[in-house]
Amino acid sequence: MKRVVLVALGITREGKKEVIEFSIALGESQAAWEAFLTDLYRRGLSEEAVDMIVSDGGKGLLAAIPTVYPKIPIQRCWAHKSRNVLSYVRKADWETVKADLHAIQYASGIREAQTAIGAFAQRWKDTYPKAVSCLLADEEELLSFFQIADSSCWSQVRTTNAIERRFREVRRRIKPMGVFSDKASMERILYAVFSYENLRQGVATPFLAVTQNC
Repeated sequence: MKRVVLVALGITREGKKEVIEFSIALGESQAAWEAFLTDLYRRGLSEEAVDMIVSDGGKGLLAAIPTVYPKIPIQRCWAHKSRNVLSYVRKADWETVKADLHAIQYASGIREAQTAIGAFAQRWKDTYPKAVSCLLADEEELLSFFQIADSSCWSQVRTTNAIERRFREVRRRIKPMGVFSDKASMERILYAVFSYENLRQGVATPFLAVTQNC
């Protein structure tokens, strides 16, 4: 039976990336995410310790966040959103549309980004109305990262790339192993991979201390 892995990764104010916790679950339902986030909250990851939560857009997580962390701004992952927008675009126009999307996410400030979104909508509304609707539906959460005062952090918090890279490493490690015999064996390899990645970042013993996000 297939399982999913729920992961919380923090970015410290020094820019170090730390896997805080992971959990093997049956799926990414709201209930699964609520239980995961509630456990983190009870262990000390309070709203005061978190500046922002970055999500790939999964419905379960987005539904669970307001229950446990109602005051924390949500940042939607630009990598996932860009792929969603491009799914409505003909390949011949991909590079042009991507350049217009980059003008938004790499803007020097929120006003410039909002202007770029307006320009994107105006340029593509007739040719690709679904692509424009897809972008505008999450406009506020796509620009949340501008709330971070330190602009050097923006590139790290506008996507979920840090977690994606760790999952690529997990897949690389488990590929030769085939099927796991039980949950415990899955947890051991996940713990080993995430611990190694934390140590590479120079972070203390994993899963014991809560760090403050960038």
